[in-house]
Amino acid sequence: MKYKLPLVLGVIGACLVSCERNDSVTRSAAPEASPAELRRVTETGRAASKALMESLGGQLKGALQNGGPVAAIEVCQKAAMPLTEGAGAAFEGVRLRRTTSKPRNPANAPDELDQAVLENLAQTSPMPEEWIEWQGEVARYYKPLIIQEVCLTCHGDLKSFSPELASALKERYPNDQATGYALGDFRGVIRVEILRQ
Repeated sequence: MKYKLPLVLGVIGACLVSCERNDSVTRSAAPEASPAELRRVTETGRAASKALMESLGGQLKGALQNGGPVAAIEVCQKAAMPLTEGAGAAFEGVRLRRTTSKPRNPANAPDELDQAVLENLAQTSPMPEEWIEWQGEVARYYKPLIIQEVCLTCHGDLKSFSPELASALKERYPNDQATGYALGDFRGVIRVEILRQ
């Protein structure tokens, strides 16, 4: 059973990962979760996903400004996973991950629960700002990522990419599925796993 609650959340600007606002949150049923635990999971999920978006977004913005799209691809390949892990390590009992149905890096492929959440988010209109699933001793907080203008630089139509960018993507990500997006498309999620108390 799903239910929606109103919330207010500030818009977070990030280079390749950014969020679209609406006023709903969807959570799977967790009858044993107290209001205090629900609040803790929601606040921790928001803070951890914001920390990742700011950290990774800052790195990508700098790479785009200083070296262009090919430099941003290099940051994604070499720094995105360590930045994701580092952002999670800053919070006690938290693990962060980015996932999508169309991964560029196969390490970001969704597991079964992630895939179900991705499908639910894609089919829910308006899309909620956040989604929570409960699994025994772990709560999974999901933050949807929406394609912004700057994201199209590396995730848009392949025909619009420079030969250098197309070549760099093919070399670094031979099984890339993360192109062909349009402005406003649902890209994927940040998943925040939080140990329950």
